[in-house]
Amino acid sequence: MQRRFNEGKYWERMQAGEFVEVIKEFHPDTIYPEVIQRHPGACSVTTHYVDQQGTLIAELHYYRLPDGSVIPGHRPDPKLLFEDGVLYHQEKKKAREKRLAEEAAAKNKPDVP
Repeated sequence: MQRRFNEGKYWERMQAGEFVEVIKEFHPDTIYPEVIQRHPGACSVTTHYVDQQGTLIAELHYYRLPDGSVIPGHRPDPKLLFEDGVLYHQEKKKAREKRLAEEAAAKNKPDVP
C-alpha cells in the first residue's frame, strides 16, 4: 500500500490542494519513546485525506513535529487507500494475529462427521 501511495503521489497531491487533510486523532504521547527522544515534542497523528466532494481518499498515520511538519525522512504511512474504485486497507497487527491463529486452528481441527 505504501508503494501505491507513493507512486500515486497522494502526499504531494494533498500538499498541492487536491485533497484536504482532516485530523482524526492527535496523540501527544506515543508508545514509541525513541521517537520522542530523537524528536522532542513529536506527536502521533491519524488523518484522512478527502477530495473536494468529501470522499475519503486515504487514512494515514505519521509523527508531526511541533512546527507542523512530518518527521524528516519519513512519509505518512497509509492505513486505507481508495484508488480506482478499490478500497485497500492495512490489517491491524492484533486482528491479523487473531485471524492467522483462527485459520491455523481450523486447519488443524479434525473433520467430525
